[in-house]
Amino acid sequence: MTQTIDFLSHLNPSQRLAVEHFCGPLLVVAGAGSGKTRALTYRIANLILQHRVDPENILAVTFTNKAAREMKERIEKLFAQQLSASFTGKPWEALNPDEQTRVRSRIYKTYIKPLWVGTFHALCAKILRFDINKYKDEKGRSWNQNFSIFDESDAQSLVKQIVTQQLNLDDKKFNHKSVRYAISNAKNQGLSPQEFERSQPNYRGRTIAQVYSLYQDKLAENNALDFDDLILVPVQLFQQNEQILAYWHRKFCHILVDEYQDTNRT
Repeated sequence: MTQTIDFLSHLNPSQRLAVEHFCGPLLVVAGAGSGKTRALTYRIANLILQHRVDPENILAVTFTNKAAREMKERIEKLFAQQLSASFTGKPWEALNPDEQTRVRSRIYKTYIKPLWVGTFHALCAKILRFDINKYKDEKGRSWNQNFSIFDESDAQSLVKQIVTQQLNLDDKKFNHKSVRYAISNAKNQGLSPQEFERSQPNYRGRTIAQVYSLYQDKLAENNALDFDDLILVPVQLFQQNEQILAYWHRKFCHILVDEYQDTNRT
């Protein structure tokens, strides 16, 4: 208890209020540079140190890999400062470099490695490595756990191939980049090819829906997903399979999202 009080004393009253909140939803609204990410980091440490939450039951989501790395580093540093005395009998500042390395290694294995900290795409991909074999889309397409991930260049090349070679469309009227953007936008709205087609009132929209469907065919044939699928497919999987949804719901007792205001519908 003393350790927790000590490290929370570095926070201002508003940050501390957010950090000490334990059960139920909480939305933190504050300006840039006010310490929202700092509060999130301290909250994770507080959940583990004060409430004895298992690190593997905490999901922390960021928007960039850099932010995820920095969050892990901050948490590791907090734990090193708080637990070095119990590990070695000496405060962190009194440890020599070798001792600090050993303490950090122990903290990483015990607390940092089990944490689920990463970007939306990385964490959703990790979930799919476990369960994508239980998923089928509306057309019966399926993938296995060794799926590859197409980057934007791969995705555009595949759309261009479908537009110009498979459907023989005029690339000036159906520019592959704009078609790819429309498909990405549909996925970000949670729309499957059939749902997207039903929402289109004209020839152009229905043609793009056809490209979207063929694009998904090719992805499945190659056991591949694009970046938008990494978010959409877990949502659809959870909607399809209540057992899988219940498993992940039980696993993540605490879900923390940095820059929540930037999330989309999916």
